[in-house]
Amino acid sequence: MSTKNTGPKNIVQAIEGMTLSVNPKEAKDLNATIQFNVSGEDAGNYYLTITNGKCDFSEGSTPEPTLTINTPANTWLKIARKELNGAMALMTGKYKASGQMGLLMKMDKIFSRQPTEAELKEKGWL
Repeated sequence: MSTKNTGPKNIVQAIEGMTLSVNPKEAKDLNATIQFNVSGEDAGNYYLTITNGKCDFSEGSTPEPTLTINTPANTWLKIARKELNGAMALMTGKYKASGQMGLLMKMDKIFSRQPTEAELKEKGWL
């Protein structure tokens, strides 16, 4: 029996959940930090550190991010739930990014692994 994954329930799950979807093959040579500055509901600062194919989530700000994403919470939630195309959202000004834009363009490949039901249950998200 398959349960339909409706996606993250809030912005913290959306960003922290990216750690579960890292494709080790795509991220194996990557050494990067992605800063998320979130506005709106559940506003806050979060960042992902990607090293040697692994990804870690932290709350707060990192001093020298490789890429910075400034986004309203509802916009990034829609991107995380695949309800909104990230590239189109950027081009239409729904969020802003600065730093290594090449990293932003590769995020779909870097975060392409589907988390398992067991991983989601372990986080308490199912």
